[in-house]
Amino acid sequence: MPRSTYDINRRRKQKRLIRTFEILTAVFAVLMVACAYAGKIDPRSFVGAPFMVLAFTPMLFISLLWMLFALVKKRWIAVATLVLAILASAPIIKLLVPYNTAENTPPSPADPSLMLKVMTYNVLAFNYNDHQLNSKPNESMRLILDANPDVVLMQEGTASGVDWEDMPSLAAYRQEIISKYPYRYNSSEGLSIMSKYPFETQPLGEAQQARSPLGYNRNNISYLARAYDLQLPSGKQLRLVDFRLQSYHLSFGKSMNVRVSPDVKPSALERMRRSFELRGDNAVALRKAIDESPANVIVCGDMNDVPSSHVYRTICGDDLNDAWCKVGNGYTYTYNEHNLFYRIDHILYRGELGVLSAERLDGGSSDHYPLMATFDLDVKTQKKQMTK
Repeated sequence: MPRSTYDINRRRKQKRLIRTFEILTAVFAVLMVACAYAGKIDPRSFVGAPFMVLAFTPMLFISLLWMLFALVKKRWIAVATLVLAILASAPIIKLLVPYNTAENTPPSPADPSLMLKVMTYNVLAFNYNDHQLNSKPNESMRLILDANPDVVLMQEGTASGVDWEDMPSLAAYRQEIISKYPYRYNSSEGLSIMSKYPFETQPLGEAQQARSPLGYNRNNISYLARAYDLQLPSGKQLRLVDFRLQSYHLSFGKSMNVRVSPDVKPSALERMRRSFELRGDNAVALRKAIDESPANVIVCGDMNDVPSSHVYRTICGDDLNDAWCKVGNGYTYTYNEHNLFYRIDHILYRGELGVLSAERLDGGSSDHYPLMATFDLDVKTQKKQMTK
């Protein structure tokens, strides 16, 4: 019996749908793998690479949903294609979503003096420029004091030339700060420290004018990073490096410190493009400073970039381990604005150190959440812990 025109058209439509489904599956698989490893490309040679890096997390989520749909529809070739893409991206997935069991956690040293709890926190100048919050007791400082780390490395600790210790929002905590952290330092670039142990400090890298993606220069001279050589009770030599790399300036125009350079298009994409290039230069300079540092070093700060990015790879080099990847669990983020939930703050380390725990704290009034890690200072050897 000859098939009707309706049946023929229906079969053609089904074939077109199947072909479209297969094409979309291949596109998702290729894009996911490409985004996973786009961080190997220098943004200064291909501006699209860092955008692809940021797109990997949503691409992974979309691919997982698509694979679930393929399973329901019993499209096994599509399922196999996506499984292969996920396996190919597994090293990057592990970097973003580590899984560490309690059995993998190293034991704490018997001597408490051989442990050090370090926090990194972009404190957003303790909301000094926010007229609704700048006179209220600051929630970010309350969070720090309650967490009680041994050392706090801060970024954006100053605003408009005002040191954080002189801000009205911290007046209620001043005595508690002095009592818990007798050793403190504020720098003009906003890199600040509170410590229970004495230290010697020095700027790292060459002095530079702070430059935005829009091409303007602030009047002040600053440094990309700052080193703090701790004087620990155990006598162990340890350097802490605090840094903050070039921002995306997504909120450009809202800050009193920002002025527009007339030669620049003030679009978000243009700001991001320039920030990628400048941050790449920042990463090279910071890596050079790390190379010139002692063997035992903990590098903390606001990288303004994600794991697997070219900037992250440049800074980590072949010797720095990521504390969250080593002992953290699951996906976490430290930036909490603009619906961009990425981990752009990092605690990295090398040398005769072992990380015991890492956590992201909730709360505060900054656009970042703090990261905190506890270290064992008496580890003689440390295996490489992260995938480059």
